[in-house]
Amino acid sequence: MAIVADNDFAIFGGTAAAINNLLYQNSEAWPDQISNLSTLAFLLPAGDTTFYVLGMGGGGEENISGTVNGVDMTNVNVFMSSAIQSYLTGYNNGNAVAEATFVANLADVQTALSNLSWSSPDVNSSDTVIGLAAPNGVGFHFDDGTAHLFRFNASEVGVETVPEPSSIGLVLISFANLMLFRRRARGALRVKGSVAA
Repeated sequence: MAIVADNDFAIFGGTAAAINNLLYQNSEAWPDQISNLSTLAFLLPAGDTTFYVLGMGGGGEENISGTVNGVDMTNVNVFMSSAIQSYLTGYNNGNAVAEATFVANLADVQTALSNLSWSSPDVNSSDTVIGLAAPNGVGFHFDDGTAHLFRFNASEVGVETVPEPSSIGLVLISFANLMLFRRRARGALRVKGSVAA
């Protein structure tokens, strides 16, 4: 993932109906994100199919832009939440967001999720920050001083999910059964061959 947010961001994993994990909390202040966030990598935990980017504005032009697995985030289906900053403990401290020292609390975001509405975000190429930092010159704009979740379907951008232990177990059991079946089939052929002789 190569992503830039004015001013701050965090990444969460979950499903379309639940947020389960905080995957990454940005600690790079603007504009250091441009050079330092070109190789951010993450896998979704087992059972997660969706990831969320929490874009946090500390004043001025608020936006996020970037790519996930080389795919421009504005070229896939993305949904933006209604404003979430009122749920984030300590968010009114604009300096912490601007300096990327604010830490989004997983419990706060989980509490907010059921109270949010969702819509398609505004694609923007006129914000100065987007022009400076966006890999493809476009990004998502949001209102001054607000914070929003941006919801992505992981499969659309090739983000992998760690297989669930039960899935791995089923594969191993199926493989063992196949090997046992083949062994029995070979044994039956040998018995038939020896009877005929």
